[in-house]
Amino acid sequence: MDNLTSILEFIKIRGPIIPIQAAKEIGTNILMASAMLSELSAKGSVKVSSIKVGGTPLYYTPGQEIKLQSYLKYLNDKQKVAYEKLKQQKILLDTKLEPVMRQALRQIKDFAKPLEVTSNQETSLFWKWYLLPNDEATRIIKNKLGMKSTKKTPSTPKTTPSS
Repeated sequence: MDNLTSILEFIKIRGPIIPIQAAKEIGTNILMASAMLSELSAKGSVKVSSIKVGGTPLYYTPGQEIKLQSYLKYLNDKQKVAYEKLKQQKILLDTKLEPVMRQALRQIKDFAKPLEVTSNQETSLFWKWYLLPNDEATRIIKNKLGMKSTKKTPSTPKTTPSS
């Protein structure tokens, strides 16, 4: 097994890691491990978080996003407040937030996903909780915008009486 495969398997088992952990796993220096993680990231095999552990990003495989929550202690106080508010409310309208909250949401890219929504020729920016399914996000946003949810109901064919 080559080093890239070893690192990828280690991440799949361990969850989000920093380069020093990869270096120890394959017995190399941190510079080489960082280069290998960067290569895996370029191939799309791993993702890079915006959370920094001592200035170093976390590397994780797609599907391990939920495990990023165990690294909340590395967020600053304002980011933690934004995280909690978004986690509770699921969808936030950017224009209804204080500037500090807006900035914090822009910094916690792993947890806050921006959505631009156009309604009546007006574009609004919403922030979506990263684990919220898109269909539920759509329903909540339509509710916030005062739009009726359009659920498709099966139509019954109209019969015309024949004479």
